[in-house]
Amino acid sequence: MRKIPVIFSTILLSTFAHAGDAPTDIESNGISLNVGGEVMVEAIAIEGRCQTQAAPADVFANELTDTNAGTITADLESIGFATGSSLTGEATYTFEPSLCGVNVDEKFPQFEFSKELTFDVSATMYNGLDISFKDTLNLADIDDEENSFELSLGGAFGSIQIKDSSSAVDSMLVGTAGSGADTAIDVTSDGHVTTTSGNDNGLGLIYFTPSFGGMDLAFGYNKNTDNLGLDNSEFNDTYSVGFGYETYIGDVVLSLGGGFEKAISDTDTPANCLTNDLSTADNATSAFRLIDGLYGGSRCGNETLSAIGADIGFGDYTLSSAFSNLDTTDGSDMSVWSLGVARTYNEIDYTIGYTQETLSYARDKTSGAEVEDQSTILMLEAVKPLGDGVDLGLNISNTENDIAAEELGNGPQDAWRAGVSVTLGF
Repeated sequence: MRKIPVIFSTILLSTFAHAGDAPTDIESNGISLNVGGEVMVEAIAIEGRCQTQAAPADVFANELTDTNAGTITADLESIGFATGSSLTGEATYTFEPSLCGVNVDEKFPQFEFSKELTFDVSATMYNGLDISFKDTLNLADIDDEENSFELSLGGAFGSIQIKDSSSAVDSMLVGTAGSGADTAIDVTSDGHVTTTSGNDNGLGLIYFTPSFGGMDLAFGYNKNTDNLGLDNSEFNDTYSVGFGYETYIGDVVLSLGGGFEKAISDTDTPANCLTNDLSTADNATSAFRLIDGLYGGSRCGNETLSAIGADIGFGDYTLSSAFSNLDTTDGSDMSVWSLGVARTYNEIDYTIGYTQETLSYARDKTSGAEVEDQSTILMLEAVKPLGDGVDLGLNISNTENDIAAEELGNGPQDAWRAGVSVTLGF
């Protein structure tokens, strides 16, 4: 998407005096304020297959021996719950009839509308320090404003970025083209995992080193999820390391990027995680929540994130691939692998992508069988510029969602989504 900045004002700094030791061969370029934005209208057609879940008693009996309270307790203990754990009988469960998304079986077009404004302020000081501030307002979802702040200071030393809910991994990972596609149904993950829960809130600080022979490094720090340094914060200080490398092999451009992040929970213990999971299962109103609680489908405990990706460019083609994995000590693990091919032909940008997302639950069944959810997504996107700042887009995706909660239903969900959009950037 090409955006044309609208420059509202330029405020020139004084040129009459220099500090004693300040370099005199660097000129200030004043302060520039750029205001841009994007408006998008999309017509969507979706079609999918709806599942009917098994009856509550069937789901309960499939997961636990439910002849009496004693056998239920024995099964829970064999899964890994504390001695004496129990659940309410299956007769009290009233599950939702289906996991289908809203309108997943509708074939007629629907419309979506998005709009945002971007404010970008930048300046170069006499001492060579580059300063920039950027903030994006999502006018269709005001809550997104909380995660759009960015302040950057740059110079010969590299650059320092202060940003909401960010990490060095998120900043350096490459090779993600073709992942994170729009889908007709909810999937296991919204694309690659690039931050831990230690960066869910609070202000992150990232230092980017100067480039050395094509190698770039980044170091991230987040005070904690409360951004206050309190002892009762959910996570302790979170640290991350990212790297990037680019080189040429003949006419081929090879780019690598990824990183590592560790978040230490200050409140989650194995006992707390089990207690929360048991409560989730006991209060379930759907097969999904019952399975989530029984086998630990949520993040819990310390988190370790690792990710790596690569872009290979040759001519008009770019081949992308990336892998990310989030491991939690007492909860579920998430892994995402993607492969994408992009090409520009006759001024049209084409992208084809395949993504596989896997959520591995914390505990196995009483039989020893592993429990996991898996989504596979195939997508195609084409974008053609119609003029300065105006793009016409087409995106198609097919999604298969195979989750443990549907084992007794009609199998994996399968749905198509097709969208045609017009985007105006200014």
